[in-house]
Amino acid sequence: MGCVVCLKACPMKAIRVRRGVATILPELCLNCGQCYRVCPHRAVRCHTNNFRELLAFRHKVAAASPALFSQFGYDVTPNQVLLGLKRMGFDEVVDLGWVCEMTSGAMEEYLLDHPALRPGISPVCPAVMRLIARRYPSLLANVLPIWPPRVLASRNFKALLSKRHGWTPEEVGVFHIAPCAAKMVSAEDPIALDQPHVDGVISFRQVYGPLLHALKGLKEDATLQKCSGAGIAWGMSGGQAQGVDVGHTMAVAGFEEVVRILEMLEAGRLNDLSFVEALMCPDGCLGGPLTVENRYRAKSVTLHHIRRYGTLSRVNRAKIRGMLDEGVFEWKGALAAKPLPPLDEDKAQAIAKMKRVQALLAILPGGECGACGSPDCQTFAVDVVLGHAPESDCPFITERHRAQWARSGRSPMTVKDIAEHLGLTVAAGAKGLERPAQGAYISDLLSDVMAGAKPGMLWMTIQTHQNVVAVAVLKELAAVLLLGGRQPADDTRDKAEAEGLPILVSEEHAFELAGKLHALGL
Repeated sequence: MGCVVCLKACPMKAIRVRRGVATILPELCLNCGQCYRVCPHRAVRCHTNNFRELLAFRHKVAAASPALFSQFGYDVTPNQVLLGLKRMGFDEVVDLGWVCEMTSGAMEEYLLDHPALRPGISPVCPAVMRLIARRYPSLLANVLPIWPPRVLASRNFKALLSKRHGWTPEEVGVFHIAPCAAKMVSAEDPIALDQPHVDGVISFRQVYGPLLHALKGLKEDATLQKCSGAGIAWGMSGGQAQGVDVGHTMAVAGFEEVVRILEMLEAGRLNDLSFVEALMCPDGCLGGPLTVENRYRAKSVTLHHIRRYGTLSRVNRAKIRGMLDEGVFEWKGALAAKPLPPLDEDKAQAIAKMKRVQALLAILPGGECGACGSPDCQTFAVDVVLGHAPESDCPFITERHRAQWARSGRSPMTVKDIAEHLGLTVAAGAKGLERPAQGAYISDLLSDVMAGAKPGMLWMTIQTHQNVVAVAVLKELAAVLLLGGRQPADDTRDKAEAEGLPILVSEEHAFELAGKLHALGL
């Protein structure tokens, strides 16, 4: 429909619009949820687990992000939120804020034990981890090998609760309640973890309505909250950095700011820092794309809770020290780099392709309109060189060519030119590619083509049998263009090779392709 809002908003340029459909390139995507956040038509969906999937487990455990406490106003306490989750039907509810306080202590103790690791980078935000693995792999060594709280809680509490209640671990399903699209994917496809331990992720938006209902008339007859304001603070930007007392720390949030800081770290400009907290969403998890409450109000509510419960952590540091020595917090192994794909694996070919990109950029307008289906001219030039898009997708180039050919009074296009401009595959008859093309004719009736097609035309059809070649040769057509990705039959291919008749293949259908040929001046 012409909307390219997601295309322009994606910070990794991971979206393309081809044939009217927006497609996400998984090798570039961070799962940050920005496309979901900006789409005015609700055309983007975040994959989450639904409540029916809880039924696969006999015992259900909820581990909610501390940011959930900010979604219900000033008067609803964190303990009430946790009790509300249990009232919804969860067998056990983990105070993840308490686990966050434990993680702060573990990160601090680890940094004190490893003074050469400076600055240490928080491993908590999965979108930032993917960004580092793809763009800044040299910084992977700086990522603290400490389990994120959601994984630590799932890993340890599953075993603890099974032992306490006599459950088998396979019967226990731990579901993380999160505001973040990246965590949805990390439960299934984490970069760093062979076993994610989290059995599923449910979004704030899914849980908000049922939880709001559960809070009505709730009696606070138990205390599930263990965390202080130090754990609650993890819901917003700066909460981690405030809880790690190892010298100079920094908290940064938002894609552009995170990129700026990571580039400075890679350049060695921030070596006086001991710890860096980097979160993809503005204001941290309070600004996640799957939250309900406005992030500014949510921050105000969070600060209210922090003042109410104090900033002094309640965890026993000696116990944290012992758990760290036992390996409870630390994962083994190294983060795997996932670098962005190069122009070509062969360096010489990569240099040649880069020159072609630069040559194409010289004739592109640089307006970054997105009309071509790529987010900007630079990306479009790369897409063309890699064969992912034809030059004709750019209306600027197309209009200029049409003007040139109109002034000349005839089309200078050859079959080879058309194949290159439109990204067509040559299936047979390559020795006839220099034939000039004087127009196009669309028909699947051979008798109609014999009656109406003119010499020098392209014949667009879905017919693939060898009689197509006979008619094309009889009418002296420039080439046969098969539509919808259809391939010529073997005998058709052989006859076309013998006659020197080019057979081109397009994935598109007649309507789209006819428009592009007309735009080229035919």
